[in-house]
Amino acid sequence: MLARCIPCLLGGVILTWTVAAQEPVVPTLTPTIITATKQVTLFTGLEKQILQAVQKKDKAGLEAMLTEDFEIAMPHADAVAGEDWLDSVLAKDFTLRTFVISQMSVVDLGDYAVVKYERGQQATLKGKAYDGEFFVVDLWKKSGDSWKLANRYVAKIPGVANIKAKARPTGKE
Repeated sequence: MLARCIPCLLGGVILTWTVAAQEPVVPTLTPTIITATKQVTLFTGLEKQILQAVQKKDKAGLEAMLTEDFEIAMPHADAVAGEDWLDSVLAKDFTLRTFVISQMSVVDLGDYAVVKYERGQQATLKGKAYDGEFFVVDLWKKSGDSWKLANRYVAKIPGVANIKAKARPTGKE
């Protein structure tokens, strides 16, 4: 009986050793294309409209997209009323040259939506570079068939000076 087991054990050891000595098989990558949800597509468009209105210094266009009690908040600062924010971004000493919106997510709450995203920008403020990446949380309020921006919370992401220009998602992210 022992004579029968030895060949089986020896065969098992050789098979295990042969399999272990081979290089591991690397699976083929099958990139997944991530499709934006309806809300992400909608709010990406609205956020771009606001930023393009800032670039064009379009006060009427911006006012049409904001609620009457709009305000913006940033770390280590008092909240800024909508009128004051408009004055600052429409002033001649602020220029938004380029921007990139990425990593957007939307929580739809019916008449409200919470929109979170990262914004890279190249801008100047009072003649100095105001480039970088910012984490933005916006509260949008439904107004009839359209949406208006009610509150914005912005924080600069520390240590990031250059924007990451992503023309199109690669599906490998």
